[in-house]
Amino acid sequence: MKRILVTAAVLLVGVLTTTAQADEALGLGVAGKASTLGYGVELGYRFNNYLALRAGLNKGSFGYSATTGGNDYNYTMDFDNIPVSVDWFVLGGTFRVTGGLVSNNNILTGISNGTANIGGTPTTTTVTTETRFAKTSAYLGIGWGGVPSPTKGLGMSFDLGVLGQGSPTTTITAPGVPPADIAAEEATINNDLKNYKYWPVVSVGIGYTF
Repeated sequence: MKRILVTAAVLLVGVLTTTAQADEALGLGVAGKASTLGYGVELGYRFNNYLALRAGLNKGSFGYSATTGGNDYNYTMDFDNIPVSVDWFVLGGTFRVTGGLVSNNNILTGISNGTANIGGTPTTTTVTTETRFAKTSAYLGIGWGGVPSPTKGLGMSFDLGVLGQGSPTTTITAPGVPPADIAAEEATINNDLKNYKYWPVVSVGIGYTF
């Protein structure tokens, strides 16, 4: 997480240095996007051939079933995040390097499917898990195209990167289960979900530059 933040800071310094004597502003744009962070809209402003700033809002959800900590759960991932990013068009063309921060309110909710064993205590009552991540998460990636673009009108974009959203923090609700067993199960789930610490981001978008 710290490495991504440092890299994003270095990227921003490099961008500002490279574009200190920039061309005139190239315009404002809006776009709709579909990504692994949900469906969203974003507003962008391109200052020159090399530098653009974007901010957006993503929402959405998807469900799946999985076994975590030896128990079967029906999971729902609810997306609720606000990304703010800086695009550096390295050669002044369509390829760019992107760094930024994301206000991350994504929540992974699980509901037990059948009998569960919570920290050694078997239970037939419904067990609910709620997993959250770092409220402020760092993003680093690459992309092509984007809105706003150097030319007016419609444009498309593609992004590929990673969101460093920190280690998962899980809270379990399990009626009748001792608190010590719940705490042990929370630690087990956090370990099983450790790969969620780095969330892959793939997105496509279409928008308009004014």
